[in-house]
Amino acid sequence: MAKPVSQVEKKAFLELKNLLLEKKNSLMEKLGTWEDKSSPSGLKEMGDIADIASEINEEALSSVLTENEIDLLRQIEVALEKIDKGTYGVCEGTGKKIPLARLKAIPWTLYTVEYAEIAAKNKAKHSRYGTSPEMPGFPSSSDGDLLE
Repeated sequence: MAKPVSQVEKKAFLELKNLLLEKKNSLMEKLGTWEDKSSPSGLKEMGDIADIASEINEEALSSVLTENEIDLLRQIEVALEKIDKGTYGVCEGTGKKIPLARLKAIPWTLYTVEYAEIAAKNKAKHSRYGTSPEMPGFPSSSDGDLLE
């Protein structure tokens, strides 16, 4: 079990909460802008086949980026909830404290570097063999910090 949060950590967590809120607001604005710009038909005013193919590729790329951003938004929401509950900064895999330097680098992380690396290796091994990992606290494919 992790130790209680110190005054220094409380101050740092408040700063991290502000960073998380800023990132959340930035993503919300970006997602809103992208949704405003995307047209429902998309192909109405296109020219030739090459233009249509290019537009489809751009839309597919934008869609992927948007899915990643939505996933990041979910991770930020989880981190903000953890701050409010007082469970922020504790690795969901090991129960150990996540170093402050890691939290400052990736405020939405749920794992220590060590656990994230082990989980990423296990995930890669399981995806290679087409199996699903059965580890408690095993990070899902939506966890953005597994590749760091």
